[in-house]
Amino acid sequence: MTPLLALSAAFGFGVAGIFLKRALQYVDPLPAAVLSVTFTTAVVWTVTLSTTSLDGLLTPRILPFVVAGVIAPGLARLALFTGIDRVGVARTYAIGATAPLVSVVLAILFLGERPSWLLLIGAGAIVVGGTLLSARPPGDRSWRRRDLVFAGLAAFGFAVRDNVTRYGFLDFTDPVLAAAVSTATSVTLMWTYALIAARRELRVDRLGLKLLMCAGVAEGFAYVTMWRALARGSVAVVSPLTNSHSIFAVVLAAVFLRDLERVTWRIGVATVLMVAGVMIVLRFGAR
Repeated sequence: MTPLLALSAAFGFGVAGIFLKRALQYVDPLPAAVLSVTFTTAVVWTVTLSTTSLDGLLTPRILPFVVAGVIAPGLARLALFTGIDRVGVARTYAIGATAPLVSVVLAILFLGERPSWLLLIGAGAIVVGGTLLSARPPGDRSWRRRDLVFAGLAAFGFAVRDNVTRYGFLDFTDPVLAAAVSTATSVTLMWTYALIAARRELRVDRLGLKLLMCAGVAEGFAYVTMWRALARGSVAVVSPLTNSHSIFAVVLAAVFLRDLERVTWRIGVATVLMVAGVMIVLRFGAR
């Protein structure tokens, strides 16, 4: 049941990425990020209110999930959307698949975990995949290599979020309520930033709003499913399966985004290598 939940979450994140790319034809990254998180939060809270108790809301044990919400989907989401807008769904999601690797590295640095030699195999696959991913064919000026930094920042943010969340679950047992608190924190932060820092009104085309709603709904159910999977099984099993969303994103982009981006053999091979590397690292790399 746990692998099925994790793969369902991965598919949901992949579907959300396709809607986001299409929505970014009509909406700038900032309002897209804010509105998408809003719809995601609405879905998560609907599930929370109908399935769990709110008794744990006013306890200090909830604070790690508040911090996690500031980092991701808050700040990391804006970086993710900017990456999708500038370099496409396939490249952004493939780089995003390295988030579990970064998470493991942070755990090694700050929690004293010792890596095994298999970590090098996984890391090598990710490096090769990243090299293929960032190599731009001659004459292709549709994206700039430096714009890959946004996808990298998003991956780092999600990795930090994972570590903060793991710390929080040492003393908290309700993953659905934790997800609700995290998304509520994110949406509050992002709306505050948008209203204070945005130099122009957050105007959104009607079609763009509908696409963002679809993305938010898909991601909301993916979030709830992911947290439930984490409650049932180990992170070493759930995280690599959830982060296989890049494969779903690449396949879906090839079918539904032919007019917006090309999914080449290079992107396909890079995605498979990077996801395989992440799975190896999380399964065998740290003890």
